[in-house]
Amino acid sequence: MQSITTKLGHLKDKLESIAFLVTQESKAKESHKEIIQCLIILTDLESELTDADQTSSSGKLHSDEINKVSRRLELWAKRPNQINAKILTAFLKLETSGMLYITENDLKKSLPNEESFESNFAQMKIIAEKNHGKVFEQNGEILSIWPPVLSYVKKFEEATLSKN
Repeated sequence: MQSITTKLGHLKDKLESIAFLVTQESKAKESHKEIIQCLIILTDLESELTDADQTSSSGKLHSDEINKVSRRLELWAKRPNQINAKILTAFLKLETSGMLYITENDLKKSLPNEESFESNFAQMKIIAEKNHGKVFEQNGEILSIWPPVLSYVKKFEEATLSKN
């Protein structure tokens, strides 16, 4: 896991890049992508700082998040065309295809027509009151299923991939 100082430096670099892109009107999509990445970094930092400040409540926070994810996965299994279901299904298909290391870019490439990929995917990597449910964990470039919800994801996988 990157240190807070490293993440702040990365965030500063990205914001400087965005400041340059904003001056070029033709770079709106690229600017948007960079801003989303900055928001993800800020969310990670906020989460780390919140965890440090509220270690006593983190057990309940994780427990609540696990329960939220279990409920959401049941819904997503019934709604395979929902963006969150598509993202998770794409990850599971990449995983079962034999890919050892799956990155966000790999996942995005497998869903080329999903314009809202970045914002929805970001919501699947964080713990927040109004997130979509933390399903993924990201370590550097590498994605994995967040360990506390792995058993629920396996149930989702059985329910959805067995239909295909």
